[in-house]
Amino acid sequence: MEITTIGNSGGILKLGRILSAEQEAEMKSKLETFPPRPGTLAINFNPLDYLTSGGASLLVKTAAWARRRRLKLLALGLGARYREIFSLTGLDAGYTIVTEPKELFGYFLGITAPQIDTLWQKYGRQLDTGWSPAFFRLRMREKPTGAMGLNVDKRRVIGPLAGFGPMWEKTYFVKLSSPTLQAYDVIEIMKQHFPQFQPPENTFYPTSAGINPGEIVLIDSHTPGGIVSTGVLVLYADALSFTLMTPQGHPEAGWVTFSATQLPDGVYMQIQGLARAADPFYEMAFRLAGSKYQETIWKTVLASLVKHLNLEGEVKMRKDCLATNYQWGQTGNFWYNAQIRSLPHNIPRLFKSKKPAT
Repeated sequence: MEITTIGNSGGILKLGRILSAEQEAEMKSKLETFPPRPGTLAINFNPLDYLTSGGASLLVKTAAWARRRRLKLLALGLGARYREIFSLTGLDAGYTIVTEPKELFGYFLGITAPQIDTLWQKYGRQLDTGWSPAFFRLRMREKPTGAMGLNVDKRRVIGPLAGFGPMWEKTYFVKLSSPTLQAYDVIEIMKQHFPQFQPPENTFYPTSAGINPGEIVLIDSHTPGGIVSTGVLVLYADALSFTLMTPQGHPEAGWVTFSATQLPDGVYMQIQGLARAADPFYEMAFRLAGSKYQETIWKTVLASLVKHLNLEGEVKMRKDCLATNYQWGQTGNFWYNAQIRSLPHNIPRLFKSKKPAT
């Protein structure tokens, strides 16, 4: 990565060939050199070969950082497919997409035509391997047996930049000590046994295609406030990770990423959520009990994985508030609230016992 300042309040960050979670420390280091005053920062995607979902999370965090600094963010050099991914993930809410080199003259005083020509050299492949197809609304092509299947079909997915409450990054992790264990095997086990690893009150229904990009996983969850029927989109999946993204009406706006990293003596397994409460109702619910409930879910999933592997390991957690502001312009998300919309359909179920543990 390289950052070039333009004047006193402008700059361009040139990315390398890959943008993933592994580049977070490097990006933070580069951004710290940027002048601490309002201005414009352009991120040059032209050199990029590959963007992972971890890289998308890094772009969300950069948008939160820029908002605190009162910086305007530009995304330049995005190919057509990467512009689709920006739209799908909601990143286009935090970045102004620049498609023509001449547009930069309107953002940077003193920038020259030769500088712009250098920026616009297109040598990155911008591969989309692992990403879900782009679409305007979800289409539920299959309803697994037993699922309520509510509040998913024809809904848009919404990312961390489109929620109401403060933005939280919650990371749950465990070290799986085994010299023969491979990271890609751990992710495959997580994909195959994902529903069984859930706590008894949480029922996940993958489609017959499983955890693959573009598929929908339906969810019926017994929460402290009642049953919620919703689902998630498999936004991204590769051999070492997969990411689930929320639709309108889900308690959170954002995504959760499951990833495994190979260590010399085992595997580091992590679940990382990056999200906001979707609307004011959910924000209040999270403050009362929902946040602890959610944390218990992902701790249970990792503990179930450890047990399945016949290993020992302590599940740990850390959380950081990346943006403290309330986005009052997103209060309209309340219209899609899955908790409220589920009630007329599931009142009889409230009197039935919870599903048996598996």
